[in-house]
Amino acid sequence: MKTRTLPTPTSMIPVVGLLVLASVFSNTPPALADCILLPGTTPPAAPSVTAQQVEAGSATLKDFVLTAADQFKQGSPTPEEALYFGCLIRQEGGHWRSGSTYFVQLLIDGRIFIHTADMALSGRLLNPVIYGSILAALGVPLNVLADLASPDPATAAQATATLFNTLLQEPDAAFDATAPIPDISPGIPGASGYATAYLSSNFGVPFILLGGFDLNETHVVEEAIDYGNPTITARDVVDRESLKAFVIQAQEFTIEGLKGGDLSAFSKLRIAARDPNGPWRHGSVYIYVLDLTSNIILFHGAFPDRFELRPLIPTVKDVVTGEFVLTQVIEAAKSSPEGGFVEYYFDDPTDDTDSADIPKVGYAREFTSELDTGGGVILYHFIIGSGFYGRASDDAPTVIRPTSWGRVKAAEGDR
Repeated sequence: MKTRTLPTPTSMIPVVGLLVLASVFSNTPPALADCILLPGTTPPAAPSVTAQQVEAGSATLKDFVLTAADQFKQGSPTPEEALYFGCLIRQEGGHWRSGSTYFVQLLIDGRIFIHTADMALSGRLLNPVIYGSILAALGVPLNVLADLASPDPATAAQATATLFNTLLQEPDAAFDATAPIPDISPGIPGASGYATAYLSSNFGVPFILLGGFDLNETHVVEEAIDYGNPTITARDVVDRESLKAFVIQAQEFTIEGLKGGDLSAFSKLRIAARDPNGPWRHGSVYIYVLDLTSNIILFHGAFPDRFELRPLIPTVKDVVTGEFVLTQVIEAAKSSPEGGFVEYYFDDPTDDTDSADIPKVGYAREFTSELDTGGGVILYHFIIGSGFYGRASDDAPTVIRPTSWGRVKAAEGDR
């Protein structure tokens, strides 16, 4: 099991290119669609207080946050409706997000679960000073806040129980961590807003909902993250065999993160898979997860804010065959129990000397998993995949002849 400290934002290696599905995922406006309501699902009612009203000054931030908390408390009866609502709250200009008015969901340990304006921060741990300020505003006693960090397990457990019970009362209050705290904090710019706690009917635990807090990378902290111990990393992906092994191990890593319904563990998994200095992402090689039922992107290792909790439609075509790339990827994943490979032709943005003669090689697998929420088990139906840009000179086994360009290849048959 390998761990490392999450690098600071300034040390992050910028993504210089995209890979398999990247031609699908990287064409922002055309590739993304409005939230799609599947047949048989019921849309949530429009809120009585909207983000636009807050921005216009005709509604208060408090009313907006409490209205949203009521919606979140009701939950969604099916995963499809939950994903649809998750998509709605990400839409700029919609009822739930406008300008600087948007939501951030926190887990009880102070971890960002969903940041509707910047999904790249989802999973990160909020600065303890800011989180302490939020909890104090919600009525958590200062001695309990201190005991949460106690090295004594019994003391910390008792403090956590008190925190849990306090949040179950669903308090709400304005918070402000911008003011200096002697010997603790010089004050944190921008760290203010409105908070409330609510009990999630879907997960059976309290969440904290924030509004009016323009939360950015300066408000989160570094931490040690478990990256698992894959034998094939993103850096090692050079051919079909290594690509398939990489995706299979990523699938196992994802399933492990979903076990037991530990939302913090799943959030740490998201951090690990996004880190360009970790084993799951290197250059243009990364992992993506697509929900097959809703066609909504649950996870994107390279561009989470651009694509996560948003639907995807096929728009980008293979420059040789004219076929939709997304359709080919889904067909590949469903082509056998082992998944499948797909090759298609699209410009490699990491190589100024390449041409459409260089194929992209992708591998995708279909799988089901479940999340134990404490109040029940949610079944999921996913596609997980990755890929790399082939090179005719050093990756001959992956190159498809012109007579079969862009066609799906069965995973086992082409090895």
